[in-house]
Amino acid sequence: MTDINDLQAGWRERTGRVQNLNKLFIIGCGKSGTTWLRNMLNGHPQIVVQGEGSFAWRLLPHFFQAIEAFNKHQQQGQPTVTHVDSNDALVLARLMIDTQFAKYVEHARQAGRDVTALRYVADKTPQHTIAIPLLSALYPQSKFVHIMRDPRDVAVSGWFHDGKTSGRSFEQFIHHYMNEVWPLQVGSARRDGPGLGAGRYLEIRYEDLLESEERIVAGLLGFLDVESSNEIIASCRAAGSFRRLSGGRTRGQEDQSNFYRKGVAGDWRNHLPLELVQPCCDRIAGLMRDAGYDPDCGVALEAATGAN
Repeated sequence: MTDINDLQAGWRERTGRVQNLNKLFIIGCGKSGTTWLRNMLNGHPQIVVQGEGSFAWRLLPHFFQAIEAFNKHQQQGQPTVTHVDSNDALVLARLMIDTQFAKYVEHARQAGRDVTALRYVADKTPQHTIAIPLLSALYPQSKFVHIMRDPRDVAVSGWFHDGKTSGRSFEQFIHHYMNEVWPLQVGSARRDGPGLGAGRYLEIRYEDLLESEERIVAGLLGFLDVESSNEIIASCRAAGSFRRLSGGRTRGQEDQSNFYRKGVAGDWRNHLPLELVQPCCDRIAGLMRDAGYDPDCGVALEAATGAN
């Protein structure tokens, strides 16, 4: 058995490597392009991105519940100083996440990356949209990139990804994703992100990234204050290439069995009948407009028909 002192020394060395690295969280409602962003940024020599760590989504809730149960037990007996207070919990939570960040860096090193050039270690967990305050408390200088996508396309993409095994009918799944999942995640991020202060929160729309990828990537690298030469922008775009990751298909060529199914905007028009989608949009019309999406589905369908 390995000596615990050796284990602790190794842990300190590994986590020490990430202490001075900037922390970045890529967030967004599932099926909105978070993986696309992860792949592109992982192509930058100064950034390593892994995911999905699910730190505040899975790990920390169970951790805090365990602490609460422990403290409750300790309070039942004689007065004791043996408990975990809120400050202890925050420090321990950060140490656990630091351990995972250290693994991200080590994975990159084993893959041949020059980790001495790194300036950022990043995690891509879509559900961290609802955990910005907690993650910001743990990493006060961290940055957040929130990618948004039309909720109609998000719901359709979600259906083909895992909706068919969700136990919901197609109609139930669309209602669930558009009226519960999307407004919770997008609304939470748009509420909490801007309050972090200047230079810490950036919003990107999937549709804008499709239309002007080079410009959006350049702006993203500027937000992160990392190298943004034409060569590096090209490297990031290549790392996120739909053709490369989908096995040679171009955007619009569909493979329903592939994670990278189609990669286009507006595909909801091919799958969502107006009588299903319009009531969903009516319920979230305000948030859709604020995010730059027209909730009037009839107008969008007419425009698409006219274009064809």
